Amino acid sequence: MAGNPMISRRMLVNFLLVFLIILFTYIGNRYDVKTGYQPDHRISRLKPREVTRIAIQTADHALTLVRVDGAWQIESPISWFANNINVERILDILNSPADSKLPGDEIDLASLGLKFPRAVLRLNDTELSFGETNNIGARRYVLIDDTVHLIADRHLPFLQQGITGLVDRRLIPPAMSMRSLELASVSLTRNESGQWLANEANLTPDQAEKIIANWQTLEARHLQKYDSGNTPSRKLVIGLDNGGKIEFYLMSIAPEVVIARADLGIQYHFDARYYYGLIEPEKTHENETD
Repeated sequence: MAGNPMISRRMLVNFLLVFLIILFTYIGNRYDVKTGYQPDHRISRLKPREVTRIAIQTADHALTLVRVDGAWQIESPISWFANNINVERILDILNSPADSKLPGDEIDLASLGLKFPRAVLRLNDTELSFGETNNIGARRYVLIDDTVHLIADRHLPFLQQGITGLVDRRLIPPAMSMRSLELASVSLTRNESGQWLANEANLTPDQAEKIIANWQTLEARHLQKYDSGNTPSRKLVIGLDNGGKIEFYLMSIAPEVVIARADLGIQYHFDARYYYGLIEPEKTHENETD
């Protein structure tokens, strides 16, 4: 009686599967082939979360930042809160893949712009020097630990923007506790129960709270260096719980609201619509009918 061709074919397939399993197992053991997740080849073993200190040096500026209680602060040349989002964008360079790399002693560093780099970034004790681009695929040469890497060119602009690109865009970050605020036509003071009171009888508690919230949470559209050649129209003073004071200058209200910090050398630019709510109380329907 002839054998069942379906059974024979099934036995052959099973035999081949067993053979392949044995073969691949042998190869894996023989050549130490690793399965599962393979770590990516980043340009450095240092991880962004491990960085506690940053130093940036370019032809135009030098600055340092430190991580304090999980948030970044500018330490030099000014002492103030940093823009954490932009700092993390800088740290993201540590996640860049090292697709192409060459030993630094086997290549002419000057030809790659690395003898006099465009910028030098120090993350803890790891130094990264930024050279020229290769003009193909927007990739830049970066020297790290005597090795030249070719990586995506998206980090240098964050290093070159200086203080105005790395400082916090809020006038008074919530980490600083305010006690008083002196504006153009109204003064606000926080009482012992935490309520903000105004010297203006017609100012409602909601209006007072809105002004304080804007000063602590509203982010400027952009920042620029302080233009000391312009004459401010008035002084705005913040009183702090620790007894200190911070002075601001109102430089302009149109076509945009510009508030300057002369001590930091920066000025904050807001849309003109924020004049009411930052400098003057927001108008209510009752105000508009008076």
